[in-house]
Amino acid sequence: MMSGPRLAKNYVSNYLANDLPPRLITYRNEWNLSSSQLPDPKLYLTYEPFTLGKWPTVISLVMDTQSMTKQGYGYDYDPNYQVKYSMRSYIWVRATGEQVVTEQRDNLSTVVREALLDNPSLRAYDTTVPCYPKVDEGTMREEFSELTLVKGERFLAGAFIAFDLSLEETIDHTALGVVGSFDPSVGTLSLLPNAPTIPQAVAGNAQVTINWNNSTWNGGVYEITSYVIQKSTDGSTWTTAVADTGDLDPAHTVTGLTNGTPIYFRVAAKNASGTGAYSVSTLAVTPSS
Repeated sequence: MMSGPRLAKNYVSNYLANDLPPRLITYRNEWNLSSSQLPDPKLYLTYEPFTLGKWPTVISLVMDTQSMTKQGYGYDYDPNYQVKYSMRSYIWVRATGEQVVTEQRDNLSTVVREALLDNPSLRAYDTTVPCYPKVDEGTMREEFSELTLVKGERFLAGAFIAFDLSLEETIDHTALGVVGSFDPSVGTLSLLPNAPTIPQAVAGNAQVTINWNNSTWNGGVYEITSYVIQKSTDGSTWTTAVADTGDLDPAHTVTGLTNGTPIYFRVAAKNASGTGAYSVSTLAVTPSS
């Protein structure tokens, strides 16, 4: 069926949310950059109006519909179209100091541009996606904003990458005079956040402090509110160590542990829809006095 700009935005945002985390690690290793020089986006937005409350934020918008070209008809005589949308993906960062915020914006814009040029398609992550999104590389351009002083020495910097995105879309209808009987099923995108990454554990006396990288996707509807921490002595059987950290701090100390017993940990983000995917486990650490 016709997908429209709503799903075009979802396709791009979901693709970037899945694609950017490993791509950022590759760039940091190749360029010898720190996570402060090339930060992970904290939020991917696909709707307007929006509030810039997390940094960096990547926002993908449809500006207009460029063209609709009929490709022919399907086996059931439903017309097929190639619809071309004019889109922009905005990158917004905020940091202390002009040099830092400029470096973050420029580095992150480079990685987002490469991701978009890499023929994005959600079929790489979900084979049920029917629309085969494709970026027209020849239409891509970038613009960078001037720095804005937010408060004190904090600066806001932005950029956008403009491009045309083509979708193959079908007008699906039942032939006139035919009564169709069917049991509809609806597939929806998950509203749960994706997994935190790179969890690390440091042992202390009857306690362990866990650090992790925040989830890069909040589920698209609800904000992440806190994290869940699980523990395991064998790396396969898990119990809840902290049901709710109560905040968004990507670090937490688990107390009341047994000294001398190796233990693993993993972390998941929570939002109003529930608990998202768990991270990979930490290496085993052994609390000691």
